[in-house]
Amino acid sequence: MRPLFPHRLFSQQLFCRRCQKVREHGIYARENYSTYGGMDSHIPLLCSCEKCQTLFVAFSHEFTFCRSDKINKDYAKIYGHNRINPGNWLYFKGQPKPGIVKSVFQGPEKEIINISYDGGPARKIECEKIVVEEEKAPDGYRLLPSQSSVTLMGDHVYHAIRDQFGVCVGLVNDGEKDKLAVLLEDKTLVFITMPENAQNAANDKLQTVVRNKLTQVFPEDVKKITLQVGQGIVFLHGHVKNLSMKRAMKACVDGLPKVRGCVDFTRIQSDSFVTDSQMERSILSILESSNSRMFDYSVKVTFGRAEITASCLESDFTKDFENRVGEVPGILDLNCNITVIPDDSVENLQLCKEMETDLALHSMLQGAHIRVSYVRKKFVLEGYVVSVIQKQVAFLSVVKNAKTTAVENRLRLQ
Repeated sequence: MRPLFPHRLFSQQLFCRRCQKVREHGIYARENYSTYGGMDSHIPLLCSCEKCQTLFVAFSHEFTFCRSDKINKDYAKIYGHNRINPGNWLYFKGQPKPGIVKSVFQGPEKEIINISYDGGPARKIECEKIVVEEEKAPDGYRLLPSQSSVTLMGDHVYHAIRDQFGVCVGLVNDGEKDKLAVLLEDKTLVFITMPENAQNAANDKLQTVVRNKLTQVFPEDVKKITLQVGQGIVFLHGHVKNLSMKRAMKACVDGLPKVRGCVDFTRIQSDSFVTDSQMERSILSILESSNSRMFDYSVKVTFGRAEITASCLESDFTKDFENRVGEVPGILDLNCNITVIPDDSVENLQLCKEMETDLALHSMLQGAHIRVSYVRKKFVLEGYVVSVIQKQVAFLSVVKNAKTTAVENRLRLQ
């Protein structure tokens, strides 16, 4: 499996089931992602022990580097170990639960904290003033064992029963139960059994559920798909007819309850050979179709991998565009960067529409498809014409209306 994940992203201390120790692991991905600023969820990652090369698959949303808006953010500050601000969850050692800080007042010797538990009225707590110079976990800690089901690999944790801090180093299975592996500060490795609702479904049961769902949604295409299931992870093998189907099938599996994530090894099988230039023309025809209002666009296809940049007005934006491009025969991968522009921020919009109408009615431009947009202080012509003369006529017509404004002619010969 290692050759299928060629890009090394970084390394992290994780528990190795073969070494039975916490070891440095290389984290690999199928694409060259950057973890700077976080990653999207449900991206499969391969974790490889640097000592024995034992492999296991995990997902981006199970690590702390996932984007903060994609993961549970209920981290608790520990009094005496964190700087406290209103709105923080705050935990006092020995208390049954954390509360939400309403306000903090600093006195010369005492610190007064108003804190609310379970949404009740604020309680005033006077504490000895403690100055926290350095925080190991500025965002706070996961409280164990109560927060074991939402703890991520790499999370700083506080084990309330053992009164020890540590870090989460993995999710493991002992043959019967799924457990959270935690390395405490005294180097003790503890395994906390996950709550029943966080346990992975049995492999055969989950495989049946996934197969039934795919049969229901993709009755014809599922015949070419084989499934493997392990610890809540679904591996898809086989062939699909296009990229849109490939993405839809993976999204369907990812959305099922009890599925940790989907690793998609399916391949796109086209009925006939399609060149990159043919794919480019097909994408351009979608961009220039009557139900698409993209402008300032560019298309490049290299070995079946398409890169598209375009702009569109907010009122014209549709998520269906990528699905339509994904149905183009031969497309293996798609990187689509669409800039959505608020309608009221576009200059000369009405003039562009008038120019388009004039061009559509021009007697010498029959058979042409021309759009006019105003981009970076100039008018841009995009679309296609059937002759060089039509390209010149369209350009001169727009220049006449644009007066002193620059005009860029991107019209292509059909």
